[in-house]
Amino acid sequence: MARGFTLPLERGTGGYFQMSETVLEQVKSNFINLILTIPGERFNNPTFGCNIHRLVFDFNNDDFSVNARQSVEDAVERWMPYLQLEEFVFQPNNDDKNNYRASMYVKYRLSENPNFSDEVLIQF
Repeated sequence: MARGFTLPLERGTGGYFQMSETVLEQVKSNFINLILTIPGERFNNPTFGCNIHRLVFDFNNDDFSVNARQSVEDAVERWMPYLQLEEFVFQPNNDDKNNYRASMYVKYRLSENPNFSDEVLIQF
């Protein structure tokens, strides 16, 4: 049974778009969507999203990792409160600082079912 659309949107084999088949697959897709959406970007829902994008251009800030984590925690608390963040690493690669690029690794689990956990790596 399909749970929802996966991201990025791709042509599906049994319909218009590729669909997720498991809860964890859909949660991962929803999490990526939340993190990659800038507040104000979503039509009719201007508060949806995560403020992490502005931090990618502020690598020289001493509180960079703390602020990045807080931004993700705030978004998850508001929009996906059923997730518990377990591991969080957000840092620019030294080679990528001048290109304003960074990687974010997050490991999470579902609050109501601790056996359901997953991880994601997002490149900014």
